[in-house]
Amino acid sequence: MKCFDLQVNGAFGTSFSDPSITEDAFLRCVEKILAKGVTRFLPTFPTSAMDTYRRNLPMLDKLIDSHGLRYALPGFHIEVPFISKLPGAVGAHNPAWVLPPDIKTLDELINLANGHISILTVAAELPGIKEFISHAHTKGICVSLGHEIASEDDINQSGADTMTHLGNGLPNLIDRHRNPIWTGLSKDDMTIMAITDGHHLPVNVLKCYLRCKGVDRFIAVSDACFVAGLPPGRYDSSVNEGVLEPNGKFHNPTKKCLIGASMLLPECAAVLKRENLLSDADIERVCWINPHALLHMPL
Repeated sequence: MKCFDLQVNGAFGTSFSDPSITEDAFLRCVEKILAKGVTRFLPTFPTSAMDTYRRNLPMLDKLIDSHGLRYALPGFHIEVPFISKLPGAVGAHNPAWVLPPDIKTLDELINLANGHISILTVAAELPGIKEFISHAHTKGICVSLGHEIASEDDINQSGADTMTHLGNGLPNLIDRHRNPIWTGLSKDDMTIMAITDGHHLPVNVLKCYLRCKGVDRFIAVSDACFVAGLPPGRYDSSVNEGVLEPNGKFHNPTKKCLIGASMLLPECAAVLKRENLLSDADIERVCWINPHALLHMPL
């Protein structure tokens, strides 16, 4: 089965936002990801220091072109830094690196990536976000909402295209009725992205998501991070101290949040099949057809 993962932070011990990542490490990581059955994916950058974007984005973009990888890696997903700093909403990201929406900063990121930013994740409640999103759209960027504590009005008025890992990047305790989950599920015209590894969202929640959105408005993503493909154990980064459980759950026990996923998209698709949530044809839709449709890309 072909799959197009819109959110891959890294795998096999390599993080694309590692400020010391080497060219060889990136290429080896990409080779391993593709060998595991991922057809296409967007290398994803969580919140990072600006110097990391300035170093890594142009380096990785150049490698993609010089090694003929543009079909497999058509662009980047910049998951932040324009998100909420509030605990819970910021998730495992470093709040010190969170920035207010600034068109000049966005234009710098676009230039660093040589125009190859495919998705940008932002929080809908931030001041000036509507104009910021409008500017991103003029640059051909799909804008997604995530890591936010936004109201229904914030979300409806933002003009965003989709929602990043709906149900995650939120405080553990939120208003039971007025929260981004219900708003995202109730917006008939909005496609959502969801992590289907069985850890980020319980199976019964995935079932409800699919019933609300249908297969045409649902995209499965992995949110795979550097521990994907590694054995269980403790893995620490500059931002998080994490534990990878034998069942694949990767979490920060101090922050009481998940850090990312240990599965690639083919494994996440297998969860949908194993739990009888979708047919093979529908799994192809949420893992391959819908990601292309969201980005207005041909299959």
